[in-house]
Amino acid sequence: MAVEGTPQQLAFVEESKLKKRKENVDWAVRNRERKAAKRQRIRDEHKVIVKRPEDFVTAFRNKERDFLRMRTRLKVRKQPPVEALSSKLVFAIRIPGSVDLHPHIRKILRKLRLTKVLTGVFLKATELTLKRLLVVEPFVTYGFPNLKNVKELIYKKGRGFLDKEPFPLTSNDLIEKALGEHGIICLEDVVHEIATVGPHFREASKFLMPLKLKCPERRLQMKRKPYKDGGDSGNRGDKINELIEKLN
Repeated sequence: MAVEGTPQQLAFVEESKLKKRKENVDWAVRNRERKAAKRQRIRDEHKVIVKRPEDFVTAFRNKERDFLRMRTRLKVRKQPPVEALSSKLVFAIRIPGSVDLHPHIRKILRKLRLTKVLTGVFLKATELTLKRLLVVEPFVTYGFPNLKNVKELIYKKGRGFLDKEPFPLTSNDLIEKALGEHGIICLEDVVHEIATVGPHFREASKFLMPLKLKCPERRLQMKRKPYKDGGDSGNRGDKINELIEKLN
């Protein structure tokens, strides 16, 4: 027992523990701030915004214009036969565009799994797929990726679905559990099936979540015209590989 009037010596605490405590406190503060910012963002997104009648008219006209242009593209543009394409594998990327889309265009984008900007998916080149890409051409850009970019995209950005839960492609056991019945038991098998458009391409591509790509230094602009005419949308052919390298 300390003598009355004399200072009591504090308990010794290791420096590493003090640093750990400080890091925990700092992390807790940042976590509270992050959650508060997220709650505020959600509140802002759900605020009731009063729109003028002119805004509704403009949005309706834009949707109808997109729908009419889509029908014109389907009538005027002739798609090349699938046999004449240089590759059976297509990589499609959703690019920035209008928020208010015509319901038919939004439905096709949902079928292609391109609902979010700067996400990409692997597709098999069929008449139906090419027709869908033509329908939503102002809102996507696509082309034929090479083996190098297919491998790097899957290794760097790939995430899979198992029991409706996403997971990173770091475990071959989970890949085998999801696709083992199709003879795909590891990450290399996934890459091979996608790159060669194998017999189980559909299962492998659906197993992969849409790939989240990074924003390029020069943001993709929505110029409402195809890539061949100086815009950003539409078919890029083999030039898609240059864009993939910037976004991966």
